[in-house]
Amino acid sequence: ILVNPTGKPGNFHGVDWCVELYNLFIKFKNGGVGSNKMVERIILEPPLVQVYHNTHLTVEKNLLQSHLTSKHADTDMRKIFAILLKDMEINLAHNIKLGHKTRYVIPNLLDKGIAAYTLYT
Repeated sequence: ILVNPTGKPGNFHGVDWCVELYNLFIKFKNGGVGSNKMVERIILEPPLVQVYHNTHLTVEKNLLQSHLTSKHADTDMRKIFAILLKDMEINLAHNIKLGHKTRYVIPNLLDKGIAAYTLYT
Protein backbone atom coordinates (compact mmCIF):
# COMPACT_ATOMS: atom_id res chain seq x y z
CA ILE A 1 0.00 0.00 0.00
CA LEU A 2 1.29 3.41 -0.89
CA VAL A 3 0.17 6.50 0.97
CA ASN A 4 0.79 10.19 0.44
CA PRO A 5 0.50 11.84 3.86
CA THR A 6 2.08 15.12 2.71
CA GLY A 7 -0.24 15.54 -0.26
CA LYS A 8 2.65 16.55 -2.53
CA PRO A 9 2.51 15.20 -6.10
CA GLY A 10 4.56 12.02 -6.57
CA ASN A 11 5.40 11.76 -2.86
CA PHE A 12 3.87 8.34 -2.22
CA HIS A 13 5.66 5.86 0.04
CA GLY A 14 4.89 2.57 1.73
CA VAL A 15 3.10 2.31 5.03
CA ASP A 16 5.51 1.49 7.83
CA TRP A 17 4.43 -1.99 8.88
CA CYS A 18 6.01 -1.73 12.32
CA VAL A 19 3.62 1.11 13.12
CA GLU A 20 0.68 -0.79 11.66
CA LEU A 21 1.51 -3.95 13.58
CA TYR A 22 1.83 -1.93 16.81
CA ASN A 23 -1.58 -0.38 16.12
CA LEU A 24 -3.03 -3.85 15.62
CA PHE A 25 -1.67 -5.06 18.95
CA ILE A 26 -3.08 -1.98 20.71
CA LYS A 27 -6.49 -2.59 19.11
CA PHE A 28 -6.28 -6.27 19.98
CA LYS A 29 -5.35 -5.57 23.62
CA ASN A 30 -7.73 -2.69 24.26
CA GLY A 31 -10.46 -3.81 21.84
CA GLY A 32 -13.71 -2.05 21.26
CA VAL A 33 -17.27 -2.91 22.02
CA GLY A 34 -19.85 -4.75 19.97
CA SER A 35 -18.67 -6.44 16.78
CA ASN A 36 -15.05 -5.26 17.28
CA LYS A 37 -14.81 -7.21 20.55
CA MET A 38 -16.21 -10.51 19.25
CA VAL A 39 -13.95 -13.49 19.93
CA GLU A 40 -14.27 -14.66 16.31
CA ARG A 41 -13.03 -11.31 15.03
CA ILE A 42 -10.14 -11.21 17.52
CA ILE A 43 -9.09 -14.70 16.41
CA LEU A 44 -9.54 -13.99 12.68
CA GLU A 45 -8.07 -10.50 12.28
CA PRO A 46 -4.38 -10.88 13.32
CA PRO A 47 -3.62 -13.77 10.94
CA LEU A 48 -5.23 -11.86 8.07
CA VAL A 49 -3.14 -8.79 8.83
CA GLN A 50 -0.02 -10.98 9.03
CA VAL A 51 -0.84 -12.59 5.66
CA TYR A 52 -1.37 -9.12 4.15
CA HIS A 53 1.91 -7.95 5.69
CA ASN A 54 3.80 -10.96 4.28
CA THR A 55 2.22 -10.43 0.86
CA HIS A 56 3.28 -6.79 0.89
CA LEU A 57 6.86 -7.74 1.79
CA THR A 58 6.96 -10.35 -0.99
CA VAL A 59 5.80 -7.82 -3.58
CA GLU A 60 8.26 -5.27 -2.25
CA LYS A 61 11.17 -7.71 -2.52
CA ASN A 62 10.09 -8.84 -6.00
CA LEU A 63 10.11 -5.23 -7.17
CA LEU A 64 13.73 -4.93 -5.97
CA GLN A 65 12.90 -2.50 -3.20
CA SER A 66 15.28 -3.97 -0.67
CA HIS A 67 14.68 -1.35 2.02
CA LEU A 68 11.87 -1.81 4.50
CA THR A 69 9.07 0.64 3.99
CA SER A 70 9.51 3.81 5.95
CA LYS A 71 10.12 7.41 4.95
CA HIS A 72 13.09 7.53 2.60
CA ALA A 73 14.31 9.85 -0.10
CA ASP A 74 12.21 9.98 -3.26
CA THR A 75 12.54 6.70 -5.15
CA ASP A 76 13.95 6.61 -8.67
CA MET A 77 11.72 3.98 -10.27
CA ARG A 78 13.53 3.94 -13.65
CA LYS A 79 15.76 0.99 -12.68
CA ILE A 80 12.83 -1.04 -11.34
CA PHE A 81 10.70 -0.33 -14.42
CA ALA A 82 13.59 -1.22 -16.75
CA ILE A 83 14.05 -4.59 -14.99
CA LEU A 84 10.29 -5.28 -15.07
CA LEU A 85 10.10 -4.35 -18.76
CA LYS A 86 13.03 -6.65 -19.58
CA ASP A 87 11.38 -9.50 -17.66
CA MET A 88 8.06 -8.94 -19.44
CA GLU A 89 9.81 -8.91 -22.83
CA ILE A 90 11.65 -12.16 -22.05
CA ASN A 91 8.51 -13.93 -20.82
CA LEU A 92 6.30 -12.47 -23.57
CA ALA A 93 3.83 -11.31 -20.96
CA HIS A 94 1.44 -9.62 -23.41
CA ASN A 95 1.57 -12.04 -26.36
CA ILE A 96 -1.41 -14.25 -27.05
CA LYS A 97 -0.52 -17.91 -27.54
CA LEU A 98 -3.22 -19.94 -29.27
CA GLY A 99 -4.10 -23.12 -27.43
CA HIS A 100 -2.28 -21.97 -24.29
CA LYS A 101 -4.07 -23.10 -21.14
CA THR A 102 -3.82 -21.48 -17.75
CA ARG A 103 -2.89 -23.38 -14.63
CA TYR A 104 -5.32 -21.42 -12.51
CA VAL A 105 -9.03 -20.82 -12.74
CA ILE A 106 -10.07 -17.59 -11.10
CA PRO A 107 -13.77 -17.72 -10.24
CA ASN A 108 -15.85 -14.62 -10.83
CA LEU A 109 -16.90 -13.96 -7.24
CA LEU A 110 -18.91 -10.91 -8.24
CA ASP A 111 -21.23 -13.07 -10.34
CA LYS A 112 -21.46 -15.65 -7.54
CA GLY A 113 -22.36 -12.92 -5.06
CA ILE A 114 -25.01 -11.46 -7.34
CA ALA A 115 -26.46 -14.93 -7.92
CA ALA A 116 -26.56 -15.62 -4.18
CA TYR A 117 -28.12 -12.21 -3.51
CA THR A 118 -30.84 -12.65 -6.12
CA LEU A 119 -31.53 -16.17 -4.88
CA TYR A 120 -32.43 -14.90 -1.39
CA THR A 121 -34.32 -11.74 -2.38
